[in-house]
Amino acid sequence: MKKRIVVGILLVIAISSALVADLFIAPWYPFLLLICLSGGFLATRELLELFKNSALTPSRNFLSLAVSTILFSNWIPHFNLLPPAYHSWQITGGTAIAFYFVLILLEMFKYRAPGFSTNNLSLYAFVIVYLGLLPSFLIQLRWIGSDTNPYIGLYCLGITITVTKCCDIGAYFTGKMFGNHLMTPILSPKKTWEGFAGGILFSYAIAFLWTKIFPNTPLCCDLAAIAFGVIIGLGGVFADLVESLIKRDLCTKDASQVIPGFGGILDLLDSLLIIGPIAWLFFLN
Repeated sequence: MKKRIVVGILLVIAISSALVADLFIAPWYPFLLLICLSGGFLATRELLELFKNSALTPSRNFLSLAVSTILFSNWIPHFNLLPPAYHSWQITGGTAIAFYFVLILLEMFKYRAPGFSTNNLSLYAFVIVYLGLLPSFLIQLRWIGSDTNPYIGLYCLGITITVTKCCDIGAYFTGKMFGNHLMTPILSPKKTWEGFAGGILFSYAIAFLWTKIFPNTPLCCDLAAIAFGVIIGLGGVFADLVESLIKRDLCTKDASQVIPGFGGILDLLDSLLIIGPIAWLFFLN
Protein backbone atom coordinates (compact mmCIF):
# COMPACT_ATOMS: atom_id res chain seq x y z
CA MET A 1 0.00 0.00 0.00
CA LYS A 2 2.79 2.44 0.95
CA LYS A 3 4.58 1.76 -2.34
CA ARG A 4 1.35 2.30 -4.29
CA ILE A 5 0.71 5.66 -2.60
CA VAL A 6 4.27 6.92 -3.12
CA VAL A 7 4.37 5.86 -6.77
CA GLY A 8 0.89 7.33 -7.31
CA ILE A 9 1.93 10.71 -5.90
CA LEU A 10 5.05 10.75 -8.07
CA LEU A 11 3.00 9.94 -11.17
CA VAL A 12 0.51 12.70 -10.39
CA ILE A 13 3.33 15.24 -9.93
CA ALA A 14 5.09 14.16 -13.13
CA ILE A 15 1.99 14.16 -15.35
CA SER A 16 0.61 17.40 -13.88
CA SER A 17 3.97 19.12 -14.41
CA ALA A 18 4.07 17.94 -18.02
CA LEU A 19 0.54 19.17 -18.76
CA VAL A 20 1.21 22.57 -17.18
CA ALA A 21 4.53 22.90 -19.05
CA ASP A 22 2.61 22.28 -22.28
CA LEU A 23 0.73 25.55 -21.71
CA PHE A 24 3.86 27.38 -22.84
CA ILE A 25 4.08 25.37 -26.07
CA ALA A 26 0.43 25.53 -27.19
CA PRO A 27 -1.12 24.19 -29.38
CA TRP A 28 1.50 21.47 -30.02
CA TYR A 29 1.60 20.08 -26.46
CA PRO A 30 4.76 17.95 -26.93
CA PHE A 31 4.78 16.60 -23.38
CA LEU A 32 1.26 15.24 -23.79
CA LEU A 33 2.36 13.76 -27.11
CA LEU A 34 5.31 12.03 -25.44
CA ILE A 35 3.07 10.64 -22.69
CA CYS A 36 0.51 9.34 -25.19
CA LEU A 37 3.01 7.78 -27.59
CA SER A 38 5.02 6.03 -24.89
CA GLY A 39 1.88 4.93 -23.02
CA GLY A 40 0.16 3.72 -26.18
CA PHE A 41 3.20 1.78 -27.38
CA LEU A 42 3.82 0.09 -24.01
CA ALA A 43 0.13 -0.66 -23.44
CA THR A 44 -0.08 -2.30 -26.87
CA ARG A 45 2.95 -4.48 -26.15
CA GLU A 46 1.49 -5.46 -22.77
CA LEU A 47 -1.91 -6.31 -24.25
CA LEU A 48 -0.40 -8.44 -26.99
CA GLU A 49 1.83 -10.15 -24.43
CA LEU A 50 -1.33 -11.36 -22.68
CA PHE A 51 -2.12 -13.36 -25.83
CA LYS A 52 1.28 -15.07 -26.02
CA ASN A 53 -0.11 -18.45 -24.96
CA SER A 54 -3.09 -18.31 -27.30
CA ALA A 55 -3.32 -19.59 -30.86
CA LEU A 56 -3.23 -16.03 -32.22
CA THR A 57 -0.26 -14.89 -34.28
CA PRO A 58 -0.63 -11.10 -34.53
CA SER A 59 1.89 -8.81 -36.22
CA ARG A 60 3.04 -7.27 -32.93
CA ASN A 61 5.47 -4.68 -34.25
CA PHE A 62 3.15 -3.40 -36.95
CA LEU A 63 0.18 -3.25 -34.57
CA SER A 64 2.29 -1.27 -32.06
CA LEU A 65 3.20 1.11 -34.89
CA ALA A 66 -0.47 1.37 -35.85
CA VAL A 67 -1.61 2.38 -32.35
CA SER A 68 1.25 4.89 -31.96
CA THR A 69 0.50 6.45 -35.35
CA ILE A 70 -3.23 6.70 -34.64
CA LEU A 71 -2.48 8.51 -31.38
CA PHE A 72 0.03 10.78 -33.14
CA SER A 73 -2.52 11.62 -35.85
CA ASN A 74 -4.46 13.69 -33.30
CA TRP A 75 -1.65 16.27 -33.50
CA ILE A 76 -1.45 16.49 -37.31
CA PRO A 77 -4.15 19.19 -37.79
CA HIS A 78 -2.33 21.43 -35.30
CA PHE A 79 0.95 21.41 -37.24
CA ASN A 80 -0.74 23.51 -39.97
CA LEU A 81 0.55 21.18 -42.68
CA LEU A 82 -2.89 20.35 -44.08
CA PRO A 83 -5.77 22.55 -45.28
CA PRO A 84 -8.11 23.53 -42.40
CA ALA A 85 -10.93 21.62 -44.10
CA TYR A 86 -9.46 18.40 -42.70
CA HIS A 87 -10.99 17.80 -39.29
CA SER A 88 -9.07 15.94 -36.59
CA TRP A 89 -11.46 13.01 -36.64
CA GLN A 90 -11.18 12.65 -40.41
CA ILE A 91 -7.42 12.26 -40.04
CA THR A 92 -7.50 10.00 -36.98
CA GLY A 93 -10.31 7.82 -38.31
CA GLY A 94 -8.69 7.62 -41.73
CA THR A 95 -5.38 6.60 -40.17
CA ALA A 96 -7.06 3.81 -38.19
CA ILE A 97 -8.88 2.49 -41.27
CA ALA A 98 -5.72 2.65 -43.40
CA PHE A 99 -3.73 0.62 -40.88
CA TYR A 100 -6.51 -1.95 -40.58
CA PHE A 101 -6.52 -2.41 -44.35
CA VAL A 102 -2.75 -2.94 -44.28
CA LEU A 103 -3.14 -5.49 -41.47
CA ILE A 104 -5.69 -7.35 -43.59
CA LEU A 105 -3.20 -7.43 -46.44
CA LEU A 106 -0.52 -8.76 -44.09
CA GLU A 107 -2.83 -11.58 -43.01
CA MET A 108 -3.46 -12.41 -46.67
CA PHE A 109 0.29 -12.46 -47.34
CA LYS A 110 1.18 -14.75 -44.43
CA TYR A 111 -1.84 -17.09 -44.75
CA ARG A 112 -0.78 -20.73 -44.78
CA ALA A 113 -3.53 -22.70 -43.04
CA PRO A 114 -7.06 -22.14 -41.67
CA GLY A 115 -7.84 -21.29 -38.06
CA PHE A 116 -5.78 -18.15 -37.40
CA SER A 117 -6.41 -15.23 -39.75
CA THR A 118 -10.00 -14.40 -38.79
CA ASN A 119 -9.11 -14.38 -35.08
CA ASN A 120 -6.08 -12.20 -35.79
CA LEU A 121 -8.23 -9.71 -37.70
CA SER A 122 -10.67 -9.55 -34.79
CA LEU A 123 -7.78 -8.86 -32.41
CA TYR A 124 -6.42 -6.14 -34.72
CA ALA A 125 -9.81 -4.38 -34.79
CA PHE A 126 -10.14 -4.60 -31.00
CA VAL A 127 -6.65 -3.20 -30.32
CA ILE A 128 -7.04 -0.37 -32.85
CA VAL A 129 -10.32 0.71 -31.25
CA TYR A 130 -9.38 0.00 -27.61
CA LEU A 131 -5.90 1.55 -27.59
CA GLY A 132 -6.04 3.82 -30.63
CA LEU A 133 -9.45 5.38 -31.23
CA LEU A 134 -10.94 5.43 -27.72
CA PRO A 135 -7.94 7.24 -26.15
CA SER A 136 -8.08 9.72 -29.04
CA PHE A 137 -11.31 11.10 -27.61
CA LEU A 138 -9.46 11.76 -24.37
CA ILE A 139 -6.60 13.42 -26.25
CA GLN A 140 -8.99 15.65 -28.21
CA LEU A 141 -10.20 17.21 -24.96
CA ARG A 142 -6.88 19.09 -24.77
CA TRP A 143 -7.78 21.33 -27.73
CA ILE A 144 -11.28 22.29 -26.57
CA GLY A 145 -11.45 26.09 -26.51
CA SER A 146 -7.75 26.36 -27.44
CA ASP A 147 -8.48 29.11 -29.99
CA THR A 148 -9.39 31.48 -27.18
CA ASN A 149 -7.84 30.05 -24.01
CA PRO A 150 -5.41 27.08 -23.73
CA TYR A 151 -6.50 26.57 -20.12
CA ILE A 152 -9.99 25.40 -21.15
CA GLY A 153 -8.74 22.19 -22.73
CA LEU A 154 -6.47 21.59 -19.75
CA TYR A 155 -9.46 21.92 -17.42
CA CYS A 156 -11.48 19.48 -19.56
CA LEU A 157 -8.70 16.90 -19.64
CA GLY A 158 -7.82 17.50 -15.99
CA ILE A 159 -11.32 17.03 -14.60
CA THR A 160 -11.82 13.88 -16.67
CA ILE A 161 -8.62 12.22 -15.48
CA THR A 162 -9.02 13.43 -11.89
CA VAL A 163 -12.62 12.28 -11.52
CA THR A 164 -11.86 8.89 -13.07
CA LYS A 165 -8.86 8.19 -10.87
CA CYS A 166 -10.54 9.57 -7.74
CA CYS A 167 -13.41 7.18 -8.39
CA ASP A 168 -10.83 4.35 -8.34
CA ILE A 169 -9.36 5.69 -5.09
CA GLY A 170 -12.77 6.16 -3.45
CA ALA A 171 -13.89 2.68 -4.48
CA TYR A 172 -10.68 1.10 -3.21
CA PHE A 173 -10.75 2.62 0.27
CA THR A 174 -14.52 2.34 0.71
CA GLY A 175 -14.37 -1.29 -0.34
CA LYS A 176 -11.49 -1.94 2.06
CA MET A 177 -13.32 -0.41 5.01
CA PHE A 178 -16.96 -1.34 4.38
CA GLY A 179 -17.05 -3.87 1.54
CA ASN A 180 -19.12 -6.96 2.31
CA HIS A 181 -21.20 -7.61 -0.80
CA LEU A 182 -19.31 -8.76 -3.87
CA MET A 183 -20.18 -6.92 -7.05
CA THR A 184 -18.69 -9.22 -9.71
CA PRO A 185 -17.38 -12.28 -7.83
CA ILE A 186 -16.16 -14.09 -10.95
CA LEU A 187 -15.00 -11.23 -13.14
CA SER A 188 -13.37 -9.07 -10.44
CA PRO A 189 -13.52 -10.81 -7.03
CA LYS A 190 -12.29 -7.83 -4.98
CA LYS A 191 -14.94 -5.36 -6.16
CA THR A 192 -17.86 -4.76 -3.80
CA TRP A 193 -21.10 -2.83 -4.08
CA GLU A 194 -20.00 -0.70 -1.12
CA GLY A 195 -16.80 0.17 -2.97
CA PHE A 196 -18.78 0.93 -6.11
CA ALA A 197 -21.09 3.31 -4.21
CA GLY A 198 -18.14 4.98 -2.50
CA GLY A 199 -16.37 5.47 -5.81
CA ILE A 200 -19.40 7.12 -7.42
CA LEU A 201 -19.98 9.38 -4.41
CA PHE A 202 -16.32 10.36 -4.43
CA SER A 203 -16.29 11.04 -8.17
CA TYR A 204 -19.26 13.41 -8.18
CA ALA A 205 -17.94 15.20 -5.09
CA ILE A 206 -14.58 15.73 -6.83
CA ALA A 207 -16.30 16.95 -10.02
CA PHE A 208 -18.35 19.45 -8.02
CA LEU A 209 -15.25 20.63 -6.12
CA TRP A 210 -13.21 20.92 -9.34
CA THR A 211 -15.71 23.33 -10.91
CA LYS A 212 -15.55 25.51 -7.80
CA ILE A 213 -11.75 25.65 -7.93
CA PHE A 214 -11.64 26.02 -11.74
CA PRO A 215 -14.88 27.84 -12.64
CA ASN A 216 -13.85 28.16 -16.31
CA THR A 217 -14.35 24.42 -16.78
CA PRO A 218 -17.09 24.32 -19.46
CA LEU A 219 -19.83 22.69 -17.38
CA CYS A 220 -22.87 24.94 -17.30
CA CYS A 221 -24.00 24.47 -13.68
CA ASP A 222 -23.61 22.49 -10.47
CA LEU A 223 -26.09 19.88 -11.70
CA ALA A 224 -23.99 19.36 -14.84
CA ALA A 225 -20.85 18.95 -12.72
CA ILE A 226 -22.55 16.34 -10.52
CA ALA A 227 -23.92 14.52 -13.57
CA PHE A 228 -20.45 14.58 -15.12
CA GLY A 229 -18.95 13.06 -11.97
CA VAL A 230 -21.53 10.28 -11.74
CA ILE A 231 -21.44 9.33 -15.42
CA ILE A 232 -17.65 9.47 -15.70
CA GLY A 233 -17.41 7.41 -12.50
CA LEU A 234 -19.75 4.79 -13.97
CA GLY A 235 -17.75 4.78 -17.20
CA GLY A 236 -14.52 4.30 -15.28
CA VAL A 237 -15.93 1.31 -13.40
CA PHE A 238 -17.11 -0.22 -16.68
CA ALA A 239 -13.71 0.40 -18.30
CA ASP A 240 -11.96 -1.28 -15.37
CA LEU A 241 -14.23 -4.32 -15.74
CA VAL A 242 -13.37 -4.52 -19.45
CA GLU A 243 -9.71 -5.06 -18.62
CA SER A 244 -10.71 -7.50 -15.87
CA LEU A 245 -12.64 -9.47 -18.47
CA ILE A 246 -9.57 -9.62 -20.73
CA LYS A 247 -7.21 -10.66 -17.91
CA ARG A 248 -9.59 -13.26 -16.44
CA ASP A 249 -10.24 -14.76 -19.86
CA LEU A 250 -6.49 -15.02 -20.46
CA CYS A 251 -5.76 -16.20 -16.88
CA THR A 252 -3.52 -13.24 -16.05
CA LYS A 253 -3.50 -11.05 -12.93
CA ASP A 254 -1.54 -7.97 -14.11
CA ALA A 255 -0.53 -6.83 -17.58
CA SER A 256 3.07 -6.46 -16.33
CA GLN A 257 5.05 -5.25 -13.30
CA VAL A 258 6.62 -2.17 -14.87
CA ILE A 259 4.99 0.26 -12.38
CA PRO A 260 5.57 -0.69 -8.71
CA GLY A 261 2.31 -0.99 -6.82
CA PHE A 262 0.14 -0.71 -9.93
CA GLY A 263 1.23 -3.44 -12.31
CA GLY A 264 1.56 -2.43 -15.94
CA ILE A 265 0.80 0.60 -18.08
CA LEU A 266 -2.42 -1.10 -19.12
CA ASP A 267 -3.42 -1.57 -15.47
CA LEU A 268 -2.80 2.14 -14.86
CA LEU A 269 -4.76 3.30 -17.92
CA ASP A 270 -7.62 0.80 -17.93
CA SER A 271 -10.25 3.08 -16.34
CA LEU A 272 -9.33 5.95 -18.69
CA LEU A 273 -9.59 4.08 -21.98
CA ILE A 274 -13.36 4.14 -22.35
CA ILE A 275 -14.36 7.38 -20.61
CA GLY A 276 -12.84 9.58 -23.36
CA PRO A 277 -15.92 9.47 -25.65
CA ILE A 278 -18.22 10.11 -22.66
CA ALA A 279 -16.30 13.21 -21.57
CA TRP A 280 -15.94 14.40 -25.17
CA LEU A 281 -19.73 14.32 -25.60
CA PHE A 282 -20.15 16.27 -22.35
CA PHE A 283 -17.92 19.09 -23.59
CA LEU A 284 -19.09 18.96 -27.22
CA ASN A 285 -20.72 22.25 -28.20
